[in-house]
Amino acid sequence: MLHQAMKFVEDNDLVAEFFRKFINRTNDPSQVPGQIICALIVGKILLQKATPNKIQDELVTAPSISTFYRDIHRLAIEMPGLYETLITNLQQNKRMAMRPDGVISLDEHVIPHVSENIEGVGKFFSTSTNSTILGMSLIGTHYYDASKEYPVFFTYYRKKDELQKWNKEMEFKEKNDIARDLITRLCTFPNAPSTFLMDSFFMTKLNVKVLKKHGKDYVSRPKRNWKATYIRKRQTLAELYDTIPASEFKTVKIVNPKSKKERVYKVAIRDVFITSIGTHRVVFIDADGAKDESGVIDDGMVQESVSKKRFRVFITGNLTWEAEKILSTYALRWTIETGFRDMSQNLGLHGCQWQAMEGQYCFTALTFICYAFLMWTMIYGLLNGFGDQVDTIGEIKRAFTHYCQERFFEWRIEIREKCAGCPVLKFIDNHVFSKTSNGMAMNP
Repeated sequence: MLHQAMKFVEDNDLVAEFFRKFINRTNDPSQVPGQIICALIVGKILLQKATPNKIQDELVTAPSISTFYRDIHRLAIEMPGLYETLITNLQQNKRMAMRPDGVISLDEHVIPHVSENIEGVGKFFSTSTNSTILGMSLIGTHYYDASKEYPVFFTYYRKKDELQKWNKEMEFKEKNDIARDLITRLCTFPNAPSTFLMDSFFMTKLNVKVLKKHGKDYVSRPKRNWKATYIRKRQTLAELYDTIPASEFKTVKIVNPKSKKERVYKVAIRDVFITSIGTHRVVFIDADGAKDESGVIDDGMVQESVSKKRFRVFITGNLTWEAEKILSTYALRWTIETGFRDMSQNLGLHGCQWQAMEGQYCFTALTFICYAFLMWTMIYGLLNGFGDQVDTIGEIKRAFTHYCQERFFEWRIEIREKCAGCPVLKFIDNHVFSKTSNGMAMNP
């Protein structure tokens, strides 16, 4: 086994090309600290629980730790603009751009923390643990189509009392105000997806009005307390469910467009009028049977009707869509959940201990950039041959690790040919390649 350290060279051709294409098209190194952002991208992908100290330590030719941190602070100040530039430039690349037939999922993700002495940290309910934890509330958006996916815009929700602690109470925004800002920003792109997906928390009437204003479709779960009018009778959806004859439920097969998993459901449709947002199509699923653990549609929000019948309900403003279309589309909302999971497991989304909010934003944006970078290498086949499969983020990460290892060995050979007694080479040989698990030397 190799030493757990993963030495890597600063000059990574793939990351540098991605940087030039999508972040700094002028190729002017004075505009942004290009070297530092490239080093951080490589380090976050290669290293477990990457920290600035660990990344600086593993760089073959690294600046001093003080210079490294100075450049990171400069990067943190510039990161909001850099990330906006990245997303904008991705839309100008035919193969990476969002498409109208894709979908945007919007959701909250709670990033766990252990200290309240970090800006943005408070107590939030986490669906991952099904409990209230100390953490940060990240409101994010995620793009998906049949050939690619990547996180898009994001921001943090901060509670009033936490903002007051930092004398920033004027910055307070409700979660759904943040959601509308994100929706509006995405809709400015001419190629923005035509469909948005969200859970019931973000299915507010104001959010619906914004989506309608921009001509967007949406699928969600309705609020439990909403009332709807059907055949001149205003009632809750739980009350309406009890009025549907058993004969009107039909069996449909729903296929998750991403996972290709499939399941049969018994469904019924009603077109109802909801005050202030108009007529909507509602799909009821009979949930009296076994729990849905198929992975086709996430098994949340099972409700009970007045007569104690179990059901699930979904809603859309598109009155032309059939139940199969509505449910299979909503199944893609789960892509944002798997995106957060992939970034947590493979790209170190959790764990930033920077106290200032700008540092937290920088850390998250770097994680999102790493995801977009790996997706770009997959789309263009740049890591083919470095792994058996390069379909998932974990597989692409492993392939990139192999690429970096090969690049490092090439660099090592080049240095040895030029200077066999190079002190840097001797240090690497002694500390990285000197031992295997059984203590035998690996040096050629």
